[in-house]
Amino acid sequence: MIDNVLTILKDKLNDSVKGLKDHDGEIAVVDDIAKHDDDTAGLGNKVVITLLSVEEESTMKNSSWYNKTKISDTPLQYDMKKENPPAYLNLYVMIAANRTRYSNALINISKVIEIFQTNNVLGYTDSTTPANSFNFRIELHTIPFEQLSYIWGLLGGKVMPSALYKISVIKIAATDPINVELIDEVNIKSIKVN
Repeated sequence: MIDNVLTILKDKLNDSVKGLKDHDGEIAVVDDIAKHDDDTAGLGNKVVITLLSVEEESTMKNSSWYNKTKISDTPLQYDMKKENPPAYLNLYVMIAANRTRYSNALINISKVIEIFQTNNVLGYTDSTTPANSFNFRIELHTIPFEQLSYIWGLLGGKVMPSALYKISVIKIAATDPINVELIDEVNIKSIKVN
């Protein structure tokens, strides 16, 4: 799912009508910005989307392990499955403009912020399994200069115009539920009452 979310961001930035414009074709790529000095990485003159961190959304952690679905009204019957509750994630993403001209980098970062302020809720549609489709929210995430300096130090030291975003909430669920047998009949004759 994480790769799908980052691809949606890339596609939104490369939109031919309202996206980033460049005569060299697609300008936004999903890659590791730490490889920006490697000439073979193909990150020169690009806007690079990089996943920095993943955190679990603690407010949605207490989900039920059991999923009950009605299969019949007459007589009333349910089917019960036991499955691990889904993990709800927040992604922290850096979008950096690795452009040869500083003015182009500033223009690109400004356009990135404009695009995601206008489209702050995006959706993923799974055509094979519609139940796996979901929406996610993207919001600008501000961090102190010390933390930003630390992040760029980890990524190779070369600071470039960038914006950090928090993407919430990505749902990742297990795909193998276990059938649970429901108690549909109780034999009370075998119970002794004193």
